[in-house]
Amino acid sequence: MSELDPITLSVIQNGLVQVCNEMDLAFVRAAFSPVISEALDRSDGIYAADTGELIAQGELGLPVFVGTMQFSTQAVIERAKDVQPGDIYIVNDPYLGGTHLMDVKFVKPFFYRGKLWSWLANTGHWPDFGGAVPGAFLPMQRRLSKKGCDFHQ
Repeated sequence: MSELDPITLSVIQNGLVQVCNEMDLAFVRAAFSPVISEALDRSDGIYAADTGELIAQGELGLPVFVGTMQFSTQAVIERAKDVQPGDIYIVNDPYLGGTHLMDVKFVKPFFYRGKLWSWLANTGHWPDFGGAVPGAFLPMQRRLSKKGCDFHQ
């Protein structure tokens, strides 16, 4: 593969960032939650087809999600079998690149000319989708025992 000159590279990179920004604007228009649409508790990115590493990120959401989405995308790549156009994987497991249960990631394979080219992902904070308490936040509770303090949920 030949090297790209700096101008061509800049044009391609900015084009990919614009794709992420357009993903973000579509996300905002579709959101029912003001946490996603107004508080900017969301993010979008494009990730490498084989490794799940970040290619481009949007400028409009929270940058912290872009890093965690990489790990969620990698978890999908490791687990997804027979990926097809139109598939969408939904991840909110904090142990698979998440932060907490309310940060939900959508990971979608993007095919170009029949070949997997990249993964498109977004994250949004869903304030309440059920759980033991309203808002799905169940803080650690401190309990005294004979052995001292221990923590449980």
